[in-house]
Amino acid sequence: MNVQVKHEPSNPRANDDQPPPALDRQQMRERLKSIFERREAGDIDGMLEFVAPDIVCFPASTWRHARYPRPIVGRQAVREAFLQRHINYVNMVSTVRRILVSGDEAVVHRTTAIRERGSGIAYTFDCVDFFRFRDGLVIEFQEFPDGSAYEAVINFPH
Repeated sequence: MNVQVKHEPSNPRANDDQPPPALDRQQMRERLKSIFERREAGDIDGMLEFVAPDIVCFPASTWRHARYPRPIVGRQAVREAFLQRHINYVNMVSTVRRILVSGDEAVVHRTTAIRERGSGIAYTFDCVDFFRFRDGLVIEFQEFPDGSAYEAVINFPH
């Protein structure tokens, strides 16, 4: 008897019974609101509960403000990037204006206010954030602040 065994790549969820279910549109909206609430509260670790271990944050783009010289890959690297931002800035408020969901992708329009720790100068500006989900977790995130944010974001640690 000639039996062939198909070798599958290792599955990081092999110990789980099933992958988490995909989120419906309303669940995605609620998850995004929770992410921004936690971010506003300075709870970076809480925010990261909703991201995949292999998240890609700030992928290459043509946006010239607040861009990183490279994509940030992995939950721990994203954690470090946000902690670095919090050295210089305090998130004061983030108001979600609109969330659009299509399939596994979402776009958030929000108004955010931050304060520079050293000078106390506050900045308020709009952002558009793009998210992609996989298995109920954020796998990709990109934020685009409007042009009025230039003075604030030019000093973000890169």
